[in-house]
Amino acid sequence: MVENIKLDNIKYPCTLCGCCCKRIDKVVSQLRVLGIDVDFNYKWDENGQCENLTIDNKCSVYETRPLICNIDRLFELANMPKLQFYTMNIVSCNLMMDEYGIENSFRIK
Repeated sequence: MVENIKLDNIKYPCTLCGCCCKRIDKVVSQLRVLGIDVDFNYKWDENGQCENLTIDNKCSVYETRPLICNIDRLFELANMPKLQFYTMNIVSCNLMMDEYGIENSFRIK
């Protein structure tokens, strides 16, 4: 039964496409709509790309990244079941990938 599945140790299935970093402005807005207001102490450019995204699509402050950039910790602030939070984020991630024309191998299934 689905109800008996333990989600405590499940991690978000990020494929490292970088879309959330390329549109961090959109991520901040979406979280505020959900009533999750977290600090993001970095800048983003006119397109919404985080200043910490490197040319090779990595985060230059990954080890000390803000809470908003750590979906597994961010879930703790969401007032919803973990599976629902992850599902909502998967839909959002895949939509951003479509927007950027990211190849299908990065899609979260």
